[in-house]
Amino acid sequence: MRKILNTVATLLLLLTVASCGEDSISSGFKKMENGAYMKFYSKGNSEVMPRLKDEATIEMAQYFNDSLLFTTAGDESMRIVLTESDFVGDVMDGLMMMHVGDSARLMVPADSVLAISMGMEEIPEEYAGKAIYYDLKLLSIKPFETRDAERKALLDSLKGVEETFLASMHEDANNTVTESGLIVMEKTGKGKVAKMGEYVNFDFTLCSHEGDTILNSFGVEPLEIQYGEDFIGRGFNEALGMVPEGGEMRFVIPSSLAFDSIGYQQFILPYTPLVARLKMNSVMDKATYDKRQMEKAAKMEAEKNRRMALEEKAISDYIKANGITETPTESGLYILNQVEGQGNVAQWGDEVAVHYVLKNLKGEQLESSYDYERPMYFKIGGGEMIPAIEEALMTMAPGAKATLITPSSLAFGEVDLGETLPAYSPLLIELELVEIK
Repeated sequence: MRKILNTVATLLLLLTVASCGEDSISSGFKKMENGAYMKFYSKGNSEVMPRLKDEATIEMAQYFNDSLLFTTAGDESMRIVLTESDFVGDVMDGLMMMHVGDSARLMVPADSVLAISMGMEEIPEEYAGKAIYYDLKLLSIKPFETRDAERKALLDSLKGVEETFLASMHEDANNTVTESGLIVMEKTGKGKVAKMGEYVNFDFTLCSHEGDTILNSFGVEPLEIQYGEDFIGRGFNEALGMVPEGGEMRFVIPSSLAFDSIGYQQFILPYTPLVARLKMNSVMDKATYDKRQMEKAAKMEAEKNRRMALEEKAISDYIKANGITETPTESGLYILNQVEGQGNVAQWGDEVAVHYVLKNLKGEQLESSYDYERPMYFKIGGGEMIPAIEEALMTMAPGAKATLITPSSLAFGEVDLGETLPAYSPLLIELELVEIK
């Protein structure tokens, strides 16, 4: 759960960087010529400063209200290509004011982060006048001319490798090359071939020319799309119209028919020819496809109802087996108080720190914040925590501990988290309210 919620919690922390009064939050900082507010810890001996499009290697730590949000300490240093700043005084502007070897602290007004970077129309009042701070150390700079030269050399090398591979495939007399350049190595089947606008159900494997699997649906779940809909590029779409129903085809997609000189994120390099296997399970007209979709939806609804009925019985059986006499809340949540807290009960909008242990009704542990040796911080009502925990916290004071028997509607609902917690599964939560900030 922490892996699921931690991303949201981190985002919330990043969002809590609002400011209005620069006079207070910029105290002790010097306003640089480009508008960045900085305080230098140490100066390096270099006269080299970064330019736009240069690649900077940096160490960075990020703070809010004296809490460390992020740091590169203990990990590899960070590489960042300098681009135009989102707003005056952001991290890009700060780095542009540094020399190699410099260490400095940057103050960033949060209203700029929220309004410009995050696109928020209204700055939350409780965050006004605050800032986020970055400790930066500029380790080295790679000029954009060097970056461009390295990329050109890489592209030339990749292009040469592809040309050699494709030449060998063309020389193989067993292969057939289509007019577009698709290379067919093997094809079987004599059934119906898809026409434009029909629907196809298929399995496929996509590999690099070196044999590394990139995508695979065999043994996972077939895909269904309308033939003509863009899918992995022109080469694969062409193949979808070549393989008969019940047949298979092995083929090579030149990069010019796939991701060309661009590649796809970190998964597919530029000039990468793709080796594919395609099995055509069925070809359907629209009426047949619509009927199958209705049948599939009905089956899913039936399974949902079955799971929900099992959930209701599981909770009832657990209550009886453990002799629980407490009455659930209106939402269906059972709150079993173990330790009373001291002070005021948490309210909607409070920032809290909690520890939790998640289990299924069999008692199998799914996750525990105690394993991370720190509590989870979040704002009640902020949307980053499951409803069961928020509801229970508003009955608890600091120091309180409770066990929650949680219906899936207040937890993960239809989300399937694996064998230990399938969709529509109730959840046991051991909850401790550490503090209200």
